[in-house]
Amino acid sequence: MAVTKMLKLICLEMKKHKMFGYIKAAFIANIIMILLACIIPIIERIEGEEYFINFDMMFMMINTMVRGTFIIFSGVLIAKLIIDEYKKKTMQLLFIYPQKRHKFILAKLVIVSLFTFLSVVLSNFIVSAAFYGINSIAHLITDQLTLEFILEQAITVLFSAVSLAGIGLIPLYFGMIKKSVPATIVSAILLSSVIGSNFAGFSLFNVVAIPVTLAAIGFIFAYLSFRNIENVDVL
Repeated sequence: MAVTKMLKLICLEMKKHKMFGYIKAAFIANIIMILLACIIPIIERIEGEEYFINFDMMFMMINTMVRGTFIIFSGVLIAKLIIDEYKKKTMQLLFIYPQKRHKFILAKLVIVSLFTFLSVVLSNFIVSAAFYGINSIAHLITDQLTLEFILEQAITVLFSAVSLAGIGLIPLYFGMIKKSVPATIVSAILLSSVIGSNFAGFSLFNVVAIPVTLAAIGFIFAYLSFRNIENVDVL
């Protein structure tokens, strides 16, 4: 019964905030990432450089682009679903309904984390598959895929998706301080620049302890955001 009610709340929130628009934006972002993945090897070939010469480096770059993109998406969703409603006082209307306050916030956070998780998984698959298909025709790189390599990449993508589901909640803390939409989005952009950085194949995200710690921090911030909400005046 509790799960059914939560699913109904999630569906109502998704309908209320027109989540299809964000899905469409994610699809457009995928197209841009596909174009970038194809253009970068061409530019390197013209300039005589050889950095993205195999699928390992290409998929690493794609995963980095996806991570950076959807951390920002998480910040935008948090700003729209939570911070903006506090700022405009519309959160009060939700709290009038015969449901515990924390369930409304939890439903919103589930939407943000689930959207981030699915977007990272699907975007990595879509962009990587599209690049592979284009590469089979254009021969941008001559590397060959193996089953072992594909399985390793699948594990990497799943780890990224789970981590980002938590990391993407960190901007919530900065947004809730003064109920500021700009602070939420700016913090997401800064977080994206750190997590999405890649120096000669090295990324902070490659140090497993860093994304795990950041994900834990994100989930803790999410918990703190609604822990005492039953006793807090939204005004």
